[in-house]
Amino acid sequence: MERKKALLILVLLFAAGYYLARVVIFYAGATGNMEFEEEQASLVEDTVIYSFLGIGVAGLLLLPGIFLHEVWGFWGTIAVSIYTIIFDLWAFATVQVSAAIGIIPAAVIIGYLMLMRNDYLNAPTLQPQR
Repeated sequence: MERKKALLILVLLFAAGYYLARVVIFYAGATGNMEFEEEQASLVEDTVIYSFLGIGVAGLLLLPGIFLHEVWGFWGTIAVSIYTIIFDLWAFATVQVSAAIGIIPAAVIIGYLMLMRNDYLNAPTLQPQR
């Protein structure tokens, strides 16, 4: 297997695990099994919990686009990762310090996509036949 393909598979597995973890954390929060470091308002807790779900589901749905080198997979994953970083910075500043760890996987994913951007942005697209 060539190096680019092996790296792609590793990044996809890493991202799938990360996004799946976000969905699992949502489930833990929705069922009352997740505790915050400090007491939070209900709106803050709901924002955190449902952001985990949104990030996880969106990320998982975009993975096939990354695997197939689709432009929508590239830009969608960039958007989800940027949202994740902003969300985790907000959560770090207002909810709990441990939220900062979520920035690392999103940054790794953005880093990979930026390194491989030509593979996504210059990929042939399907053109309608006339």
